[in-house]
Amino acid sequence: MINARKTTEAGKTPAKITVSMIDQDLKNGIGKAEMAVKYGIKPWEVDRMFEHPFLKGRRPSKKKPLSFIFEDDMADEAITNPNQVTLEQAIDEAIETVTEAKDQMHETQEAILNMLSPTEYETPEETLLKAAVDTPEITGIPNGDTMSDTDDELEIPSFEDTLDLVKEQQEEELDMEDDTFTI
Repeated sequence: MINARKTTEAGKTPAKITVSMIDQDLKNGIGKAEMAVKYGIKPWEVDRMFEHPFLKGRRPSKKKPLSFIFEDDMADEAITNPNQVTLEQAIDEAIETVTEAKDQMHETQEAILNMLSPTEYETPEETLLKAAVDTPEITGIPNGDTMSDTDDELEIPSFEDTLDLVKEQQEEELDMEDDTFTI
């Protein structure tokens, strides 16, 4: 139950005033002047109490008092947040997320293995050989002959030849860029 704020009544000075009492008064919105009245002490004595390191610079909370009594009549009922997740739901969700991640990793692993594994495609030499065996009249290669038996062997260029060819192509591209046409 939350009660309306009451005015501070003059009281008898207690034998002992504690820091926690003053802290609670500050939390309840009671200022220094009201404390002096409440405890029946002089304002300079209140100032002296506020020299304590815990109270130094503290101000009363600015609670606006209600003009009525606000009572909690639902204290016995359990109030649950509809967005609240149970432990079992959180575990199930985590398992589902981990399973999805595991499946994605497995798919990625298979894709990488397929990329890195030997090709399933025929080399140009194998394609020509297969065509010669299947249709010798079209390819002109006698049936049963291999590419190595013919004069049309594929010659693999050397590394230096490949570099020379790349340099030539780059130079041609540069020459093409240098040509400008004006009208």
